[in-house]
Order: sequence, then structure tokens, then C-alpha cells
Amino acid sequence: MDKPGKNYLRVEVSGVPEIDTSVYIYNASGERLAEIDDASKNEPESVNYFIVEPASYFIRVYGSGKATTEKYFLTTMITGPWQEGWETEPNDSRNRANELSLGKNINGYFQQKKDYDWFRLINDRQGKSLVQIDLSAVPGVDSEIYLYNEKGNRIWSADEAEKDGPESIFNLSLETGIYYLEVFAREINIKSPYILSTKVLGSWQEGLEAEPNNSRDTATEIRLGQTIKGYYQFNGDEDYYKLVIDRPGKSLIQVDLSAVPDADGRVEILNREGRGLWDVNDSYKGEPETVPYFTVSEGTYFIFVKGYQKNIASSYTLSIHLLGPWQEGLEDEPNDEIERANEIKLNFSLSGRVNSNRDRDYYLLKVTPPGAEMVVMTLSGVPGVKFNFELLDSKENRLDYSWFGQTGQGEGMVKMRFPPGTYYLKIGVRDGKNIGAEYTLYVGKPQKPPATAEEVRQALIKALDYLASYQRKDGSWEGYEQAYTGLSIMAFLGSKCTGKDYSANIKRALDFLKSKFIPRSKYAEGSKDADYYGGTFGTQEMYQHPIATMGLIEALAELNDEILEPLAREAIGLILRSQNTEHKPATLRGPVKPDSPYYGGWRYSPDSTDGDISLTGWQILALKAAENAGFVIPDYAFPAAAKFVRSLYGKEDGSFRYDSPGERGNSCARAGMGALSLQLSGYPNDPLVPAAIRFMQNHPPRWNVEEPGDGYPFYYWYYGTRVMYLAGGDDWRIWKDWMCRLLVDHQNPNGSWEGAESEVNYEIYRVALGALILEFCCGHVPIYMSPVKRLGSGTLMVTFEKGAEKEAAKNVEIIMDASNSMWGQIGGEAKITIARRVLAQIINGLPETMNVGLRVYGHRYGLNDKRACTDTELLVPIGLLDRARLIETINKIQLKGKTPLVFSVLEAIKDFETLPTGSIILVTDGIESCGGDIKSIGPAIKKSGLELRVHIVGFDIKEKEAQAELETIAKSTEGRYLDAQDAAGLLSALEQTLKIEFVVLNEKGEEVGRGLVGGDAIKLKEGAYTLRILLAPEPLETKINIKAERSLTCLLKKEAGTWKIIF
Repeated sequence: MDKPGKNYLRVEVSGVPEIDTSVYIYNASGERLAEIDDASKNEPESVNYFIVEPASYFIRVYGSGKATTEKYFLTTMITGPWQEGWETEPNDSRNRANELSLGKNINGYFQQKKDYDWFRLINDRQGKSLVQIDLSAVPGVDSEIYLYNEKGNRIWSADEAEKDGPESIFNLSLETGIYYLEVFAREINIKSPYILSTKVLGSWQEGLEAEPNNSRDTATEIRLGQTIKGYYQFNGDEDYYKLVIDRPGKSLIQVDLSAVPDADGRVEILNREGRGLWDVNDSYKGEPETVPYFTVSEGTYFIFVKGYQKNIASSYTLSIHLLGPWQEGLEDEPNDEIERANEIKLNFSLSGRVNSNRDRDYYLLKVTPPGAEMVVMTLSGVPGVKFNFELLDSKENRLDYSWFGQTGQGEGMVKMRFPPGTYYLKIGVRDGKNIGAEYTLYVGKPQKPPATAEEVRQALIKALDYLASYQRKDGSWEGYEQAYTGLSIMAFLGSKCTGKDYSANIKRALDFLKSKFIPRSKYAEGSKDADYYGGTFGTQEMYQHPIATMGLIEALAELNDEILEPLAREAIGLILRSQNTEHKPATLRGPVKPDSPYYGGWRYSPDSTDGDISLTGWQILALKAAENAGFVIPDYAFPAAAKFVRSLYGKEDGSFRYDSPGERGNSCARAGMGALSLQLSGYPNDPLVPAAIRFMQNHPPRWNVEEPGDGYPFYYWYYGTRVMYLAGGDDWRIWKDWMCRLLVDHQNPNGSWEGAESEVNYEIYRVALGALILEFCCGHVPIYMSPVKRLGSGTLMVTFEKGAEKEAAKNVEIIMDASNSMWGQIGGEAKITIARRVLAQIINGLPETMNVGLRVYGHRYGLNDKRACTDTELLVPIGLLDRARLIETINKIQLKGKTPLVFSVLEAIKDFETLPTGSIILVTDGIESCGGDIKSIGPAIKKSGLELRVHIVGFDIKEKEAQAELETIAKSTEGRYLDAQDAAGLLSALEQTLKIEFVVLNEKGEEVGRGLVGGDAIKLKEGAYTLRILLAPEPLETKINIKAERSLTCLLKKEAGTWKIIF
């Protein structure tokens, strides 16, 4: 080359078919200066804008492919002189780099694929300068810029733009020295040059980012209290800042990263070794980020800032604020990993912060032996935030959790009899945003003492008053009428500690159940309807039926209202018929074989043949109430029910499943159902019971949450309270103190409690259950759990062996009232007419062996006659029965005078002077009217030495005082007073007086029952008694035992002149 100066050389080799051509340019020393192999086979290759000076060069053409005779053409030409400001090729390496002064521009071309152009950048300015480097866009080309220091270490790169776009390095902080710029492109464009420009933006100053700071080694220093301005130079720009803490002890700092339009920023805090301590990227594009609360110690930290979108038009600011020294009782961030957990001690509170939208805080809790009776873990609410609150064991297995609160509400967990060990509390933000807000964490014993007796009493009064206010006119409550009525009856019956009288509410409720009751006798014996509907309270729902039955039985036991007994007996019968056993009648789809998975259980209707633990639990409670109230429950019922309950046990967690076997019960309510069912079925020591108790102690009551479970907290508390009561000891004491406090503290002013989860729509149910739980707090225990059992009733009948009644003939004198008042009428008929007819009927029915006499008073002298008060006459002396004479005499009696009752009885005693024993039967419609001393009759009989009893039949006597006077006379002789208001009553009373009586005495010798030999059976409570048959001249006695739900019949017979009792 002999052309003076620098010139552009173009070298072109034409294409050759099936040949791939390469072109090489060497200097005179053989050093390769350029290499072109961009074109494909068959296409030409060219070198453009190659700078040559006067000298010798060598051009090498190389072809690869099959040998060919085709020619190629090599063309060289000078295309023009080189000018200042243009690149000088070859500059494909650092050694061949073109010189470029800071603040200057240079033009160049991308002459080949993977073109590398190097430029040596000289910065001769003193101190640090802020530099901008721009590479213009070239059509069809994707270009990149790399910046190296003098040693060849890359310190920056720019490859942000797409093809056809420019690249830029902005606000780079360079110290005095030599740097290298590498411009690279993968595409060719020899028509459009690029422009590489550099300019100085100014001197770097304190408070500005010093790029490059994309590593810890190049980090920009930042101090406490300082704010630094920086830029997101490209998408994914990473800036490091070095923070040196020289304060002794622990300090609290806040880190703020300002918003940048259209850019999303991230802040991370690293320790000296670069390990991440905190990372926050909570905000959206164009919003700031903050670490509001972070604990640092003396030493070095790095603040890492990353921008996910480029924005060199708007800077960000990074600020470090000193909040003050860290103190005991404050959260010590970072504690976002279990290894960095803060320790919290029992019975202490700690303040923490919401440090990010994804904040996670760990706290270490050590419980020393022997453990803690009660541990309450409460996390306060933070406005705008929902929390996760978890309890982990030492192996990070989750033991419990709470994330039930709404936005702004706190969370809580409770543990009873908490075993010693190492635990972790994990707090996390579930939803919402309130960065920097404080929360309070407390772990320890309850912060309030157990509810006082007065607090419980007042809460119970409010609950019962609430129930009373919602009772309907018919005595029921809206909704599940029978069940709510049964629950409310039990609640009112347990109100003793309140001092209030709810008897009117109880009566109305019982009247409702009685009005709904359907007896089996309504249907044909043995029919399906009798088995299905008989004994119900208007519903065949087996949820409602046992609860109504329990209410009825509780009332029977508490009020001793015998009218309820037959209703209760039939209601219990329905429960027993409905149980899935071999005793279930065919009318109810029975029998059910023992190999059935539902054997022993109950379900929704009497004829169901499947079962679940909830239905079964209520039936067991009702049957136990019945047993404790004296009803006989078949031996098979409780063992069969317990078998079904055991089949539902979840051995992995200690709870019980609903209706099918499995490994986990996963329910607090069912743990209570299962345990109580076993306890009441006669298996309090079953090993499944303590396992269920442990489950409930692991998941004690917390307000309006059943977790784990199906959302029935009140249901859980009802069963759990009863289980713990039966467990006794510390289990009961701890539960009682917590449960009663919980109900007292959360009660509404009107006496109700708020509902949640599955119970939200059942207000009466919640209030009734709440009251029934509170009653345990003041000592009331329901009949199905009470150690004081109501004795059941059996019956006793005493009758004659066939024909023996003839041997028991009595000496009887009838005293008939013939005073003027017997003209009074009953139902339009004179009393004397009724008396004559009834006495004739009685006399005609007497045995032939009976000795009968007749005395009359008031039949001879009028009211004003002086003899009226001594007007008594023995008309028929005592002797063998003469029916005709007696009846004729009675029919001829006239009514005239007064009622010399006492005088007549005293005269009658004389009528028995020749007879050792006997009975006087006085029929009167009034009391003594002649001033006789009623107290004189008993002593007179005793003085006579006779075994006489005076039985009085008061006929149409309305006044209670008169009845009492006549009863006094009868009792003074160990006789009886019987009231008769009409003809039928008179007949019945006279029949009773003519039969042999028996009395039943308890262990104290007190009379507890009285009946007639050959009469109806009498009812007695279960127990041991003495039966005394009032034979003359000596009564006959024997010991008897009455069994509940059983009948005892005693036969009275005479052998060899001696009376005997046969069972």
C-alpha cells in the first residue's frame, strides 16, 4: 500500500458454488489483523472499513468444500481516507484498542458478525467523576457495552435494549485512570455507523451512589442517619451499600427505599459474609419499600438494592435511620428463621413489628419441668392485617395454629397441662398491609383470675333471663322446638345458685312436651307406627328426641313429678328400640347383627341402621339420665353403645371420627363426645378416655373456635366440661377455671353469646349450652352425671290366695248419718238416696262370713229437740250378715236432727264388747255438731282393750277444715279418712274400708305406702321395706325388696289356722 496517510480498504471475494470462503489480512510480519467468515456457502465475503497505512499486507483467501474449477474474484479498493473521530480497525482486542478521551465521541461500524471493538478510555480528572457512556442504535443490530478497569476486570456492562435500540451506562463513578470499553454486536451493518459517546456528568459527591457498586467489594459506603441517591441503571440493576455500625450493644434501625416511577425496588440486608438477614419486596411498581424495624450489633452490614425496571430519569433515595437502642421486651429482628428465633419467657409480654407484607417472626419458648398447668398465647390485632399464629415443637412440627381472626383482630392459642420442652411460636402476615405497626405477644398463665361465684351467678341469671324472654306462649322455643325446650328445661332446673325462680318457665316448657307426647297406646300393639311414633314428642328426629327426654327426666328427678314418669318411660323405650342391636324390632328394620359396623349406634330416625357419634352421644346421655332416675336400662345397651364409640377412635390423635373408622378423629367436639360416652356407659377407666382428655388439653377452648373440628365450639365446651368434671382433680380444676372465665368475659349484655362457624344461626342452642356449662361452675350436676340417684319405682300387690278371702271375714259396724243435712243434693239427687243405693250395693257384695251391724244417728229427734245430741241407736246389732234386714232398715231411716258424731262412735265402741276386734265405718256429710270432743275417741278405744279402727267416709264435704277434723278422728284410731264427692266415690270409699289393709314401712319404721289386700298395686321406690298386713287380732309382717321397673305380688293364705305370706 503506497497511498499516504490512513485509508479505508475494502476487500471482497466473490462467491463460489459449494465453497465456504474465508478472508484473512496480515501485516508484513505475518500478524493476523482481520478475519472474515460471516457468509454462508456459495456467498461472497468482504472486509469493509479496514484501516491501512503505506506498508505491505498479505491477503489470504481460504475455501472449504469440494475441489472445483469455478473461479473466484478477489477485489481490493480504497474507499476513502480515515478521519479523526472514527474507529481504527483492527481494534478487536484490548491490545489494539482505539484511544478515547473522557468527554469525547467516536464513530464505528459493525463490520462482521460478532464484531468486537475496543476503546481505551482515559480519565485524567482528579477525584471521582460521574460518567455517562452511550452507544447509539444501529438498524438491525443488537449491541452491548462492557467496561473494564486497567487490569482487565469487568466493572460494568449494558445490554438492556432490544435489536435496533441504543445502550447506555449512566451515572458511573470513575476515579482517575485508564479503562477499556468493549463494544460488541452479533449482526453486521456496514451502512449505518454507530456513535460511542462519553461525557462527564460532574464530580461524585457524598450522598450519591458510586457506581459500579454491584458487589460487596465495590459497595458504596452509607452511615447511620445518612440518605444516598442512586439510579436503576438497567433492568435488574444491583447496588450494594456498606453500613458500618460502631455503636456498642444492639441498636434498632429503619431502612427506607424511596419510590421510583415505573420501577419496582427491593431491599435486602446482609451480614459481613453476605448472608441474607432480611429481604423486602412488598410494594408495587412505583411504591417505596421499607424495613421499619431491624436490630443491628456493632459490625459491618451490607444493604442490597435491586431495581427491576430501568429508570435513569428519576433517582431513588436510600435512608438509614437510627431508632434507638434495643431493649429487653422488644423483638430482635432478624428472627424470620427458626435458627434466629427470639426467646420469650413464660408470663412475659413482648412487642414486635410488622416488618413486611410477608413478615415471619419466630420466638423460642422453653418450658421447664414439670410443665405448666395453663399456657395462654395471645397475639394482639394490628389494623389492616390478618395474622398466622402457629405453635411448633422442637423439630418444627406444627402442634397448633390460629388464623381465624378477621382483619385487625388478634389470634390466640391455649394449652392445658402443657408438658415441659422446647417450643417455637411462629407469627406470619397472612393478608393485609401495615408495615411498621406494632403487635404484642404474650405467653403465660391467664392474665385474669378465675371467675368469682358472683360473676358466674350474674352471667347465669342473664343467660336464663334471655331464655325466658324468648319462650313462646306454648312453652317452646322457636327452631328445633323439642330440643331447645329440653335444653332450656335442664338449664332452668340448674338455676339454684341464682336464687331466682324459673318454675313458671319450667312448667310451661313441660306442658309443651306433654302436649306433643304421642303414647304407644295410640297405635295398634306391635305395629310399625307404635314402634316408630310411640313415645315421641311430636318429632321422630333422634337428635331432638333424647334432648327432650333428658329435660323430662331431669324434671322428674328434680321436681319429683310422678306424672312425668310414664312419659319418660315411653320416651326411653323409643331410644332403646332404635338402637342398632339384635334387639331392634323388625318394624324398625332390625335386628342388627353384632358384625355390623354400626352395631350399638343410633342415627337420625328410629329405623336408621347406620350410626354416628354425635347422635349416639345424646342417646347415651339420655339413657344414663334414665338409669340414674331409677329406670331399668337393659344390660346390653351401654356395652353395645361403647363398642360403636370405640370403633370410631382415631389412634393417631386421640379424638374420635364421625361415622366411620380411621386413623385421626381431628375434632375437639368428638373427642368430648367419645370420652363422655365411654365414661357414662360404665367405662371411665377405658384407655381411650385419657387419650381424648389429652387431645382436649392440647386444644382447649378458645373463643368461638373449635379447632381442630367442624366449627361447633359450644358443642365442644358442653361435652368437654362434663368429661373433665368426671375426670376430676387438676383436670377439672384447670378446665373449670378457664371455661367459666371464658363464658363470663364473652357474654353479651343481653345474656347471649355471639355465634361463629357452624353455630352462627343457633342462638337459643348457644345460650342454653352456655348456661348448662356455667351451672357446673356453681356446683349443679345433671341427673345423668349425679352421684345422687333418684330411686326408681316398682309396684307391690297383696292379694288373697284363691278362696282365702273367706277366712278373713271382719266384724264391722256401719254408722249412718241420718241428720237433716243428708237431704242435700248431688247432681239433682238427694244424698240420702245415693247413700241408700250405694250401701245396698255394698251389702249385697259382702261375704257370708262377715259380721255386720248398723247404727244410725240424727234419725229420731229434730234440730231443736234437747235429745238431738244423744240421738244415736243401734238398729242392727253386730252379727252374721243379714242382707235383707240391713237394706230394709237403711231404707226406712228418716232424716231429722243433728250430727252427734263423737257420741255415736263412743256408743259404737260398746257394741263390740263381746267381740275382740273390728272396724267402725262412719258415713257422714258433716262434722260434729253437738260439741263432742274428737280427741276422746282414741283413748276410749284404748281403754276398752279392743282392737278397733274407725274409718270415716266424708260424703260431699267441701270444707278443708271439716275434712281435716274427720281425718284427725280416723288417724287417732289408726283408721282412714276417705273423701267421696259423688256416688262413685262413695262406692269406692266403702269398698276400701271393708277390705283388709296393709301398710309398708321403711327402715326407720315410717309408713311409706298403704294398700288393700285384693286391691290395686301400690308404687314404691326401689329399696328394702317391711310389709305389715293389718289382720286381727295381730298384724302379719314380712321383709320385702322392691326393684325398679318390677312388680312384686304377695299372696295371703291361711294354713292350719295361721296366716302366711307367699311370694
